[in-house]
Amino acid sequence: MLAVNKYLPVHLLALIAGGLACLALAPFSWWPLALLSVLIFYGLLYNADTLKRSLSIGFAYGAGYFLFGISWVYVSMVDHAATPVLLAAAFTLLFCLGLGLFYVLLAFLYHRYMRRLPVPLIIIAFASLWVLLDFIRAWLFTGFPWLYLGYSGLDNWLAGYGPVVGQHGITFLIVLTSLCLFYALKQPRHVILPTLLWVGGLALQTIDWTEPSQQRQITLLQGNVDLATKWQLQQLNESLEYYFSRTYAHLDSDLIIWPETAAATYWDNVQPAAEALSDLAASQNTVVIAGTVLRNEAQSDGDYYNGLVAFGAEQGAYAKQRLVPFGEYVPWETQLRGVMQLFDLPMSQFRLPSFEQGLLLSQTTPVAGNICYEIAYAGLVAKQAKYAQLIVTVSNDSWFGDTMAPWQHLQMAQMRALENGRPVARATNSGISALIDHRGRLVTQMPQFVEAQTTGNLQLRHGRTPFNYLVAR
Repeated sequence: MLAVNKYLPVHLLALIAGGLACLALAPFSWWPLALLSVLIFYGLLYNADTLKRSLSIGFAYGAGYFLFGISWVYVSMVDHAATPVLLAAAFTLLFCLGLGLFYVLLAFLYHRYMRRLPVPLIIIAFASLWVLLDFIRAWLFTGFPWLYLGYSGLDNWLAGYGPVVGQHGITFLIVLTSLCLFYALKQPRHVILPTLLWVGGLALQTIDWTEPSQQRQITLLQGNVDLATKWQLQQLNESLEYYFSRTYAHLDSDLIIWPETAAATYWDNVQPAAEALSDLAASQNTVVIAGTVLRNEAQSDGDYYNGLVAFGAEQGAYAKQRLVPFGEYVPWETQLRGVMQLFDLPMSQFRLPSFEQGLLLSQTTPVAGNICYEIAYAGLVAKQAKYAQLIVTVSNDSWFGDTMAPWQHLQMAQMRALENGRPVARATNSGISALIDHRGRLVTQMPQFVEAQTTGNLQLRHGRTPFNYLVAR
């Protein structure tokens, strides 16, 4: 009991420090807390006298970070998959604590290999290891590239590094700055490096890495369709009536974008009804981009894909290349199908395309298409943005209700715009739909949980940022 009381304050502080990091990200965006979070975490590790204590500090920090930052996964299971409350809570807890183990590994490697190095090497090694573990988290078991500290850089001088080193590079600079500030409490000279880096970021913000092209008037449609009835025939008819009628009303726009699976059926079922709309849109030089379900053949047992279809002035199609585990496909499907309703949701057997997807549009407007979760993958987006002048991303964040998730998702889209020097048009079912300029700034956005439309202008961009050259070779 004495041992528990002895370690509780330290672990509680580590838990709080992990939670503080989330407040640096959307929707709060109190970016100085990212620096404070890392500073506290490192200070606790620095003063830990045993490996056991270091590991427990790492565990507490990771638990605070993910339990506060992504516990919204609970909402999707309980509200939309009829998962029993206790089972959903258990899954959420295991998921968050499992991700937190990355910080246990960080604490282990620091205590075992770094703490006796010269201070400059400690600072560089610790920041590098932090970013390396972020990379691994984005890859392991198909990856979970969410909740990175670098996104907080959108709101400060470090944004200047976005087009140069990307979000992961900004994460490195945040961690490096925090450690320098820690050591500056003992030796003030350590504040020189972060000061120069931050001033450098401000200077970099004066550079436009890409060049302006034509403007496009873009309309986003947000149908706010209830997930409980989305895939039912009656709701499908109502949804299509909404999207068709609003599209007819906005044919003066260059692009009209529907959200993810707005046409909640196979596109070949909708295509005959869309032909008249397509012909009229083409006559006005308008392109419509619709989220729908694609399949190889008309047979009901064919493979199907979460996709985008473009029609009107130009035709195109895109199949999603990064699927959400347990949402769009089920790992270990044979064993888990039927165990609980979460694994038997409508359209939860999407397939990956057999070939790499190119641009959705290439002539009227060079467009890179991304669906939902894909916008979190900086490398994937950069590879497509290399040849595009506009990034279009569609999503359905209704799964996560009124939580932090839709705001975090929007922040990722803003960072992809900044990294690649490309504007982003983001259409979602229930919000947050938005137009974003090439510097990651919001041009216009719609409120959540309402049926709405918005029209605005985006300046297309061509050329490539240093980050795009680095990632999309």
